[in-house]
Amino acid sequence: MTWSTVLSLLAATVVLLPSAQPGRPVAPDSGSARVVRLAIAPARLDAAKTLSLLPGSEQQTDGDGAELYAKAVQALPQGLKTDQVQQWLGAPLDELPAADVQAILQQAKTSLELASQGAKCRSCEWPPFQAGTMPAGLAEYRDLARLLCLRARLQIAQRQYDDAVGTIRTGLAMARHIGEGPTVVQGLVGVAIAAMVLRCAEDMAQAPGSPNLCHAMQALPRPLIDLNQPISAELKSLDANSQYSEATRNMMRRQMESSFDRVRQLMNRLDGTVAAIQCIEALRHHVATHDGSLPARLADIADVELPADEKPFVYRLDESKALLEVSPPKGGRSKDAIRYEITVAR
Repeated sequence: MTWSTVLSLLAATVVLLPSAQPGRPVAPDSGSARVVRLAIAPARLDAAKTLSLLPGSEQQTDGDGAELYAKAVQALPQGLKTDQVQQWLGAPLDELPAADVQAILQQAKTSLELASQGAKCRSCEWPPFQAGTMPAGLAEYRDLARLLCLRARLQIAQRQYDDAVGTIRTGLAMARHIGEGPTVVQGLVGVAIAAMVLRCAEDMAQAPGSPNLCHAMQALPRPLIDLNQPISAELKSLDANSQYSEATRNMMRRQMESSFDRVRQLMNRLDGTVAAIQCIEALRHHVATHDGSLPARLADIADVELPADEKPFVYRLDESKALLEVSPPKGGRSKDAIRYEITVAR
């Protein structure tokens, strides 16, 4: 496989997210911003309850996360109904067929438990990068991530919020582990999985009685997944590759660096989503402390630290609906933007 072939596969790796979904639809025009309609449930920040969306040092264990993830995908049930899982990821929470969903999750119980164990590992030792090859198991990691998201959605629908937070924690930790692999393709898969998992946080924001995740979102590292690491590893591998002449390596390096500009935009877009959800959680706190009213401006939100984003969000109140617009990352495309249309659940 040539370098140009590998680069041409980068875009394909990010197509892991559910398609247009009732309640949280993607804009029908693929060149337009993603539109998300949320009816948020009021939720005060609870200073006495500390939530984390990544395993803390006291939760981490010895062992190799990559080894456990490999076992998890090997244990995936034969004949997994991926189309059905995808459909359930797009269904409104109150329309999930709990018994049928639970049956699928029971079949995948071993895989989900292994993924949870892997997410708690301090280290994740992926095989070394080999030029011209694709890492194994990328499609299976997609299936595993979808099952985690399905479990989180069922837990949210059943108001098992502590369990749902734990599943989101597993998904984000797994995404970071995969994103720290030695190839850019793995990094992009990690970004796509994290974006998928964050949609479960959007679901939770609409669930009555669910906890406020503002501080938990604020505590996530930025970048959530650092794609500069695999980018650097691939460039160093190219420089050390004696298979090509210096002129050829220079040409390939320019081609790769041009493609990596887009990779960094996707990394930054993910961080924009994290910041947006932090803002949404801040809105939930404001609504809970102001008789169900949305603020006229984000600056009116007190007692909550809003994200310091490179590009401020566009926020405005339109009667009973708030609009929160997340700009594309620097150099990004219009489809990298997000438009949240926010009402208050009654």
